Amino acid sequence: MTEPAGGTIVQICPNDHPPFLDICRVYRAAGESLGFDVLTIFLSPPTATAWADGHYLNATDLRRTRALAATLENAVLGAIGREIPLLTLCHRYRAFRMLCATSLKSSQTLAVAHEFGFFKRAQRRLALKLLSREVKFAGVSEPVCAELGRVVKEPLLFPNGFDWAGGSRLRVARADASKRLGISGEGFTFGVVGRLHPKKQPRLAVAGFREALQDMPEAQLVFIGDGDLLEALESDSEGLPIRFAGFVANAAHYYRALDALLIPSGDEEAFAMVALEAMAAGVPVVAGPAPGPRSVLAEIGSYFEEATAESVGAALREVFAAERSGLLEARKKQGIERVKREYSIAATARRMDALIRPQKGSGWSG
Repeated sequence: MTEPAGGTIVQICPNDHPPFLDICRVYRAAGESLGFDVLTIFLSPPTATAWADGHYLNATDLRRTRALAATLENAVLGAIGREIPLLTLCHRYRAFRMLCATSLKSSQTLAVAHEFGFFKRAQRRLALKLLSREVKFAGVSEPVCAELGRVVKEPLLFPNGFDWAGGSRLRVARADASKRLGISGEGFTFGVVGRLHPKKQPRLAVAGFREALQDMPEAQLVFIGDGDLLEALESDSEGLPIRFAGFVANAAHYYRALDALLIPSGDEEAFAMVALEAMAAGVPVVAGPAPGPRSVLAEIGSYFEEATAESVGAALREVFAAERSGLLEARKKQGIERVKREYSIAATARRMDALIRPQKGSGWSG
């Protein structure tokens, strides 16, 4: 990297809902590590306690584009005056749309797609053709980039980052983590983390666990999250060693209570932050054919190929046996190194630096 030259980076995000607060924190830390000031603006009110380093516009209706764009413009000008940011980074389409409705200038503008369908709507594709400012687009995973590439030229890869050092400091010991989740710290614990929503396919997790349980003595399954499917899942789980911890703030702090993480999500999963968090904690991950988790885990993950109880159950049995026999220790270390190499604050900083100050022959491939 070149020596820092000073200047400001602006990042705009619709809200600070999980995991976006943590994502914005990583980008702030990455920008500051390069010697830049970073202004973070959330369009909506804080989900819980406001982040002291964030600026909230407190908009309750993000469809009021004209009024909110004026508020956004005033907020940026009030914070940095007439300085032109080196980079304005927009998380998700709404932030990008709002920036385009302002007269704010930037040396570089990057719009990051965090999910599939960024340009699915015809109205968005038309707006892109009429766009007067130069914008680069990025996806959080290779599958998202591939989809973007059907609409825009040469999308960049900007995966979500993880605060490796901070995560390590805040991770709770197994006994305390198990107590917080309301589970036994003994035996073998599978975890499912996320909303209990059809998109996440939590009922598939129950079915797969039920199918494999007879071959996994002292195994239990805990759901960390809440949602509309809770009642149905409780019914599905009757008589099984399955527990529901409910919503847990900063759930990644309690991953030491888990011996393996199961991600039963379908094809709509574009990244899977929980896979990254688990890999950083040295927790083996079982995932399905969803492209997002596979892009995060690569060869570090264990996979089921079909969304069936039999396929999921087979993957669970395999990981259970491998973990019990110590065969996954090398893979765990490889996963931690992958997080440091590809998803750390330093990795995010390298991508930002290459965008802001491209270096000839730097070898960075994004």
